[in-house]
Amino acid sequence: MKNNHKPIARFIHRDRLRSPRLGDTQYYERTTLFVYLSRYFATEAICRVFSRYGLLVDLEYEQDGLYGIAFPFQDNKTRQLLSVQYDPATSKQTGEQPIGQRLMKGYDLQSAPALLGMHLLQEYPGKPVGILRDSRDALIMTLTDDTRLWLATGNSNRNGYSLTDPTIMEALRGRSVTLYPASGLYAPSLPIARRMREQGIDTAVSNAAEQLTADMTSDARLTIADFVLRQIEEEQFYASYPFAADNPGSGMAPYSFRNLQEQNEQTPPMPQVPDVPENSFLR
Repeated sequence: MKNNHKPIARFIHRDRLRSPRLGDTQYYERTTLFVYLSRYFATEAICRVFSRYGLLVDLEYEQDGLYGIAFPFQDNKTRQLLSVQYDPATSKQTGEQPIGQRLMKGYDLQSAPALLGMHLLQEYPGKPVGILRDSRDALIMTLTDDTRLWLATGNSNRNGYSLTDPTIMEALRGRSVTLYPASGLYAPSLPIARRMREQGIDTAVSNAAEQLTADMTSDARLTIADFVLRQIEEEQFYASYPFAADNPGSGMAPYSFRNLQEQNEQTPPMPQVPDVPENSFLR
């Protein structure tokens, strides 16, 4: 009798990431997300941040001549690869494909929980951590606030990247962590923060998105990244961060965003951001 059981894989093997489906840095500028972000940030800055998070280009996920971007959720190994398409005009997500299982054809991929950017925790041991849900938002906040290490949970309902998973809490133990929920999700984030504090993780929850949407009638869930981009559009924020500008200098976050940081987090106000040497980023 034929045995139909596949061997179990706990991570995506490195050789499978060399798939012809996936492109690397040379294709970044041909992705829908890059096209959108280039309205706000310098090309070099976007490429450095994409590289820092180990993003790949999904050459099979094409939309009007542009490709999807693949986010690796990894610690020391790649646990899942989520390929996403965005509207290049609005950055609204238009499609999503978990492609880890496809790359591990012949295996049953039972991936462990991980966060986008989790592999950077050891590289930046002194940085406070900001955690959002959307991977796009983590990139935007890295481009505008390099005082924190920004991580993303991804779509926790579908992919199981739970902040209260023991593996993730162990990786965050000893760090100063702030959760940044989208508007309308502040209250549901409080029990998560409480459980993290019970495990020795210094955890706060920012209600910046709640305050920023207090006078709005829209039902859309907005994030701090949405408001940072809005302030760039309104020229209240002059993209003076080292990631964001062609001629970097020191600068401050948008005033209203900075005020909310001071009011709602157990962290000091944002300092001026120094220039960051090129060699401090992954290539």
